[in-house]
Amino acid sequence: MMEYAPLQREYVKAKTAIVLLAYADYESLELALATHARHTVDSGLPIFILQNGRGTYDTERTCAVGKRYEALFPGTVRLVTHIPPQEPYTAIQKLLHDPLFAAYDYVIKLDDDVMTLTPDWVDKLIDCYVQAYAQSGDRLAYVTPLVNNNPFGFKRLIESSDELSREYFARLARPHRIGCGPEDSFNPYRLVAKEEIYDGGFGTIWQLPYVARWLHEKTTLRPDDYIRLARDLPTVQVDANLRYSINCMLFAKGLWDDMREGGGGDEHMLHAYCLLHKKEIYAVLSVPMVHLAFYSQREEIRDMMPKIREVYTAYLALPFPIAICGDRMIEIENRLRFMETNAPRTRGAAGKKSLLKKLKGGIQCYREHGFAYTFRRGLVHLHLKGE
Repeated sequence: MMEYAPLQREYVKAKTAIVLLAYADYESLELALATHARHTVDSGLPIFILQNGRGTYDTERTCAVGKRYEALFPGTVRLVTHIPPQEPYTAIQKLLHDPLFAAYDYVIKLDDDVMTLTPDWVDKLIDCYVQAYAQSGDRLAYVTPLVNNNPFGFKRLIESSDELSREYFARLARPHRIGCGPEDSFNPYRLVAKEEIYDGGFGTIWQLPYVARWLHEKTTLRPDDYIRLARDLPTVQVDANLRYSINCMLFAKGLWDDMREGGGGDEHMLHAYCLLHKKEIYAVLSVPMVHLAFYSQREEIRDMMPKIREVYTAYLALPFPIAICGDRMIEIENRLRFMETNAPRTRGAAGKKSLLKKLKGGIQCYREHGFAYTFRRGLVHLHLKGE
């Protein structure tokens, strides 16, 4: 067996930085950063928030969340706005080659809607990386934790919990479609039985948003139970034939350049690279994390966000609120003011007057009919919903 020069864990830790790629989901970023405030900022690792979108209300609000945490944790959190918005792979690549990142050789890349639950998550991932490298050397691609709302992680949770397994197969399981597309050569659409959980890309939980909702109720909203369930789970090697959702991954910086072999997004490129070059992936199942939503699930679980924020306000017990603005009516008013301020100048005073009239009408509607009706009417006026 080939021997590899061992990595020193303290060296790896000193050379590791965290990267969160942010775009327009400010509510999720607020929750994710709140957990980092409790579980990550004392780890000694810097956190770079790469803002990969500007100009809309949602991207500017997301940027404001990054600015808030940069002010709360100066020297630890750094908001990066000088790299122009572009496809996620390229944006991250630009950051990894930026002078800001020159001192770091390892990266923990996190989605902006991934929440940490334990203070030892960084050390456990680094320990796994060091141990895996001692065994595999350059065959090692990356290590990852247990992520609940993730095709691979979901199957492991069902397999590890009699309670979750019984309820899922008795009440929620159904025949369902999996796969990437009808003509995809590697992962085409196909039907699987209700007794099967597919843990590869575009797998069971990706396809069934109501199952993700149920899983959040059982794990995300019960963090202590989720932590206990994961505590004694093993570290396992991931089958490279499975496309793995990269919600959180620790890797050597050079991997990001090496994996660029064709388009299709960073996740697709990484999977193809690992498969082609027989790279190894390890999942530390004793490190539980929460992934809030794939885009296929976002609308169906969006109404859970206030409840999740309520639970984690108590669970994290931070000295500051999780949300910059916790009042939805004020948030809607702020959005309308943003639209008014950023309306095309050619519309002139008439356009501003019209927006002010709509704002006043919306407030009056709220007083007379309540939030739900006003919100629906607002979507109609913004051309986001039909009559």
